[in-house]
Amino acid sequence: MKRSAAVLFACAAAFCVFTGCQSKDKSSVVQATMQDSASYEDAVKECFNAMYSNGGGAVFYSYMFPDAAVQAIKDDGNYDDLVKTFNDGQQKSFALDDSKYTFGTILESKEITEEQRDAIKRYFVNLCEPYIQMTEKEFDVKEGYELTFDYLKNDEKNGEETVIAVKLNDEGWKVITQ
Repeated sequence: MKRSAAVLFACAAAFCVFTGCQSKDKSSVVQATMQDSASYEDAVKECFNAMYSNGGGAVFYSYMFPDAAVQAIKDDGNYDDLVKTFNDGQQKSFALDDSKYTFGTILESKEITEEQRDAIKRYFVNLCEPYIQMTEKEFDVKEGYELTFDYLKNDEKNGEETVIAVKLNDEGWKVITQ
């Protein structure tokens, strides 16, 4: 199962490389509250904020991975260590840069296509593979959007990111970075 933890940490680390995981707020612990929201915008913002908050690892994993994969990691006894490793990595990043990153505005949003819907199902099958065997039929993408948003660094526009937000099964929103 060390391989499983390494794969998840690598995914988290890659996300951090592309988004710059730093924040001045080093003391708050973030909990997912918008995952079941009707608003994909609120869910994406919450996921972004978790990436830039101390203690956001559990929220990150709840948005990035299907519940079955998270449960399999928990069942193997690796989840707490995985979240701790993620959070420790974030805290080290915060110590290197005290910049404050904030979610800006959604610049563009469009519903996903059928091709994207099929690709998303394959993505989740592959993502779950190290932890639990699942098929595309087990993933019901109820709705989904490809959106581009901007973000701020120290209150100044710093960049843009495109993600896909999908309402998956009865799990709420999941966020896929590109």
